[in-house]
Amino acid sequence: MLIYVFFIYPALILIMGRKSKRAEKDMTILPKVTLLISAYNEEKVIAEKIKNSLALDYPHDLFEIIVVSDGSTDRTNKIVSGIEDPRLRFFSYPDRGGKVKALNTGFEYITGDIIVLTDANVIFQSDAIRKLIAKFADESIGCVVGNVILMTAEGNATAESIYSRYEKAIHTAEGNWKTMITVDGAMYGIRREFITAMPPDTITDDWYLATAALIKNRRIIYEPDAIGYEQAAKSISGEFTRKIRMVAGGYQTAFRRAAVFFNPFHHPKVSFMFTSHKLLRWMASIFLALAYISSLILAFSNDPLYLILVLCQSLFYMIALLGYLFRSVLKSDFFNIPYYFMAANWASLLGLVQFLLRRQKVTWKPGRH
Repeated sequence: MLIYVFFIYPALILIMGRKSKRAEKDMTILPKVTLLISAYNEEKVIAEKIKNSLALDYPHDLFEIIVVSDGSTDRTNKIVSGIEDPRLRFFSYPDRGGKVKALNTGFEYITGDIIVLTDANVIFQSDAIRKLIAKFADESIGCVVGNVILMTAEGNATAESIYSRYEKAIHTAEGNWKTMITVDGAMYGIRREFITAMPPDTITDDWYLATAALIKNRRIIYEPDAIGYEQAAKSISGEFTRKIRMVAGGYQTAFRRAAVFFNPFHHPKVSFMFTSHKLLRWMASIFLALAYISSLILAFSNDPLYLILVLCQSLFYMIALLGYLFRSVLKSDFFNIPYYFMAANWASLLGLVQFLLRRQKVTWKPGRH
């Protein structure tokens, strides 16, 4: 199962995606666009975000920005209220209810044909909206996901990790073959017809919204040329809680959208990709444990193969543990990759526990900054 999840499925989808026709772009289409930003205590970044949004290369009469403050207690409301522009509308309420409450509030006021959702700490390139929108010329597409590049605290783009390149290649191939099955909530556009109020306990709002397009047999695709920038987490541990939340919310959305993800008769490609790319990967920690325990038991059969397998797995886990214990000193990929791999799988297991126990909160903290 581990070999299938991490090697065989990616190889299959890359081959199938390469043989499929890619969605064409049409930079001349100009539908009305609503940029929706939810904010909670974003005083450090909200002014820059709005300034960046107002400077985007898109016709003023076809572009609006809606900012919703989810019970912010810092200077966020004051900063946004002090910015005057006819394209900007601001809404706030005193009691914090979570990102879904903020988005549902914003949905009541949107007027665009395409809704672009983003986080308050993501800065767009000036042409990002145009390039995101260009893919909607294809009527089969319901949602387009942008390319958000992580930045260091010093403002430099981080080197793309092996994992990041691996994931983006899979996303692109899935979109070419049929559709992506997930989204990055930092930057994505969706047709207004798929915008509906979400259940108040929704955890992964981006995935829940985007899958409304899949239900109607529309596609989700990745547009690498629609670029935004976001500050990276200061450490791997900074992504840990975020990963737990994503997986807990992933299970929630998967079961709420079971008619798409668990229905191989009506949605065979989506069901296949979801099972291979998401469900089995979320369960990788269970497969890892079973592989180690079974290898350990079989090592007593006097077959040297299983002894070698136990030693190799033990060495990998030891390197990951050293990467964790000495993370402030050991900076090389030799330690970081095993550490990240194990941290991600541990978070996936905790995400499953959070989902089963219904303990994941709907409120969220500001982005990686």
